[in-house]
Amino acid sequence: MDSKTLKSDGVARIVYICSPYQGKEENYKKAVSYCKAAAAAGHVPIASHVMLHGILDEATDREKGLAAGLKMLELADEVWVCGEVITSGMAAEIERAEAIGKQVIFKEVEP
Repeated sequence: MDSKTLKSDGVARIVYICSPYQGKEENYKKAVSYCKAAAAAGHVPIASHVMLHGILDEATDREKGLAAGLKMLELADEVWVCGEVITSGMAAEIERAEAIGKQVIFKEVEP
């Protein structure tokens, strides 16, 4: 791992993956790919829609999922925005990340 993947204490950076979901299986699979890319780069990826897939139901638990995502985002060192569109949920995550001083990086990662 190089200095870009490690924090000053030598620990890998936690990267929050911000990407479209909207309950679509295709978006879930893309998010898994984005997480794999972050892990391959030496980071520790977290993505609410990957971690909560099969636990919360988009149709009935959307607000819980969004709230959980914002909580997870607070744990991250930086936020990677992936995907071709910015959804309303992603916009809220980006806004929150900027409000609490997280670095927001728009990444072109092939799913």
